[in-house]
Amino acid sequence: MTGYLLDHWRYTWPDVWSVLARSRKAPADLFVRLYRTAYDFLQDRPRYKQLEMIVNDPNQARQAFEAIRAADIGSEAAMIGFLEAAFDTLGDFEIPRYELLYKKLLLAFIRKYNLRYQIAKPFRLYMLLPGVFADLYSELGRINHGNPHLAALMDDFEYSFGAYFRSQQRTDLKTCILKATMYAEGAAAVSAHSDGGTLGELCDKITCWPHKTVKECLKKLYGFCSDYPGIRHLGHPKGQLRDLESRDAILICLLLLSFSGYLTYEARPEETIAP
Repeated sequence: MTGYLLDHWRYTWPDVWSVLARSRKAPADLFVRLYRTAYDFLQDRPRYKQLEMIVNDPNQARQAFEAIRAADIGSEAAMIGFLEAAFDTLGDFEIPRYELLYKKLLLAFIRKYNLRYQIAKPFRLYMLLPGVFADLYSELGRINHGNPHLAALMDDFEYSFGAYFRSQQRTDLKTCILKATMYAEGAAAVSAHSDGGTLGELCDKITCWPHKTVKECLKKLYGFCSDYPGIRHLGHPKGQLRDLESRDAILICLLLLSFSGYLTYEARPEETIAP
């Protein structure tokens, strides 16, 4: 499961909206107003006559609101927009602390499903970077599913990464960095339609870069993996400034997998966010 609200929309009915409706403070036209608010964020909106029937009947409004699917909203940005607008709608009822009950319920919802969001005052939803990275990792998994070679390289990396954190041995630390470079190299080879070549060479064949400096960053990172003793090659001991630590395994592997989002053209987590 990713950290996106859109993926968890179906759980908002039992955890948020039905709880609001059961409150003693709940107004009779709660779902009339909520459906009107949601209407502006739907991709395929009902026609005027159907809308009039819905918003003039609280029972129909409740049923129509409960029937809204994540696909009807379509994007994470639209979902955020609706949830923020719903706070203002509840505030318009001028029922003491009713909109604060909604805020409390949504905070509990975010924590329950480990969604990567925080709520800033008065009510603004902000996605945190871990959620975006989690989705990128999911996208790489989806791509790997259709490419046995990449899937095998990712399996090797995940096994070696887990092995290091069990053993805490320097040899395993270097191996997990090596396997991360091999996955990045495999992703680059697929994008470059190449049967071989080093990651540095493949970077020059790929045209995805927004600026040459970004490309050079990955090439330099690959240079470190090739130059540091015992990761990919014998290396050059004189260039070593210190022994590798756990933070190096985490940060270098994160960088290599993040760059794989460039190397694999199909990995586009931003499409889930964009309206």
